[in-house]
Amino acid sequence: MEQNSNVSIWINVNFVKFFTANALSNLGNWFDFVAVLILFRYVWQADPMLIALIPVMYAIPSIVLGQFAGVFADKTDKLKLLIYSEWIRAALTLLIVFTTSPWLALPILLLRNTVGSISLPAQQGLMRRIVSDDHIMKAVTINGSLFQLVKVVGPLIGGSVAGIFSPDVSIVINAVSYVLSGIILTRVHLHYEEADNEEEHNLQDDIGVFTMWKEGWGIVLKSRILLASIVFGIVSTLTIQMIDAQIVTLFSEVFPNQAELTGWAISSIGVGSFLVVLLLNRLEGINRYGWFFGTGSLLVGIMTAGFGYLADYRFISLAIGFALIGGIGNGITFTAVNYLIQTEPPKEAIGRVSGIIDSTLSILFIAGPLLGGFLISLVGVLSAFKVIGICLSLIGFTGIILQRFIWRHKNRSNLKTNSNVRGKLYCNQFFGGFPHNTLNI
Repeated sequence: MEQNSNVSIWINVNFVKFFTANALSNLGNWFDFVAVLILFRYVWQADPMLIALIPVMYAIPSIVLGQFAGVFADKTDKLKLLIYSEWIRAALTLLIVFTTSPWLALPILLLRNTVGSISLPAQQGLMRRIVSDDHIMKAVTINGSLFQLVKVVGPLIGGSVAGIFSPDVSIVINAVSYVLSGIILTRVHLHYEEADNEEEHNLQDDIGVFTMWKEGWGIVLKSRILLASIVFGIVSTLTIQMIDAQIVTLFSEVFPNQAELTGWAISSIGVGSFLVVLLLNRLEGINRYGWFFGTGSLLVGIMTAGFGYLADYRFISLAIGFALIGGIGNGITFTAVNYLIQTEPPKEAIGRVSGIIDSTLSILFIAGPLLGGFLISLVGVLSAFKVIGICLSLIGFTGIILQRFIWRHKNRSNLKTNSNVRGKLYCNQFFGGFPHNTLNI
């Protein structure tokens, strides 16, 4: 059942259904994430250390299951797996409404995100069963724009609803969105067969999981660009994670009567990311990673340090402006990471390298928030944001100045510019991505 690449992808009814289900699921995720932050801080009066456990509950499933969830998805019916996971997450989301303590809500969040992390590879694998090869790039680009857009709309509306009514209302809306997403997915029909090279399939079956895992790490350790990027990413991501979930703590201190401001700020980060991703999508490739990783960290550092000085001015517009700057930095880094994953490893090892990077950085989603919560308890939220912001800016500036020593520059002749590269920039986090953190780097 072939499709002409000149025909609009929107006449593909199954893609429209899949896109709609994906939109509902992602929109609900961001409604829920902001509502949970507000619920913990404004309703339950949770301290910074307890709030720091929220992103930990999002990160643990990725750390434990990140490199093996894809194997499970490949061995099951992907569509059924996705449908049932949506409905299970809906039930778990409703449980949060009936909890009376953050200590009861945390394990529910952990279980719900475990279900989500298992279904994520199924979402990625289904796309080639829904659209033709000629429409793959269009499909992933459309879903990529969707992901950034819901990062704007979700926190903005979700934070406002939670502030005006209650966080429970936003959480219920998320549960409803999961149910509707699952119902829509039951109407999706798969037409395009998965590529099935029998000889290659049997060869992969003969190779053990541990052997493939070792080969993936061997590729990373032998590539100077991959290794340098991971090390730089570890340093900057750890610093970012120290304050990421604590934005609600800072705003509750500076703007105690405006709970919805947390959602507005996260939306502004989404706007900055969305605009810069659209702009950078015009590029054919990246040959100097230092400019991207360094500038991204520098701009996020400016946002973080700026938040630390909000108590001196208390201007809402200033908070939104700093969030927009941080969003631009996040978008720059996000693009560089996804381009790196798609172009540096051998084609047959992209999945393994992606899993290694995701699992490695996910560990920081636990260490970072705990360190940040400890630092805030020690010196106060405003001082912590100032110190961390300055450190992030210095890390970014160092990446720019010393990029010749950190990264080996690529020759333009070596850049891969095939038709799938730019579309694949979006694949890794855009199909049903979860808000592991506010910046979602």
